[in-house]
Amino acid sequence: MTIAILLFAAPWLVWVLCHWIPGQWEEPFLLSLNIGLAAVSLVLWAGYLAYATNTAGWQAVVKQADMFLLLVPPYYFLSSIWVARQRMPLSRVPAFRTLQGIGLLAAVYLIFSWLSRRVYLVFFSYMPFSAFLWILAGLLGVAYLGYRIVFGNPPKYPPEP
Repeated sequence: MTIAILLFAAPWLVWVLCHWIPGQWEEPFLLSLNIGLAAVSLVLWAGYLAYATNTAGWQAVVKQADMFLLLVPPYYFLSSIWVARQRMPLSRVPAFRTLQGIGLLAAVYLIFSWLSRRVYLVFFSYMPFSAFLWILAGLLGVAYLGYRIVFGNPPKYPPEP
């Protein structure tokens, strides 16, 4: 229960700290740290749900898990994004930029894995192979964009007008 209270209070604690310690470097760092911790809690939450549903099914998760605790990580992540957006543009928060790139890379990976399980020889009788290659090229382009967001040149702080 203590962890749930800490996770509920964390975005608002960061809000107060940003008011007390405003600055060009400190505020983006605090907001990035908060968003990073929220993303970690969301990944752990998704991992728990994936494990629990694969081993026992949704019925066991609903019976055994505390629903209040299952709602805490999404609340923490969304409220952290909201607090960061209220304090400054999200483009100035380094963790949000990194999460955008990782999200794009993860989405492309999921689409590639879905395509690899679904594409059979019959698929090419309905779609020309060149169209399939264009779709793959587009997915690779989106993956490259995600890579550039994560590992590219960071934006200058503060952004130029």
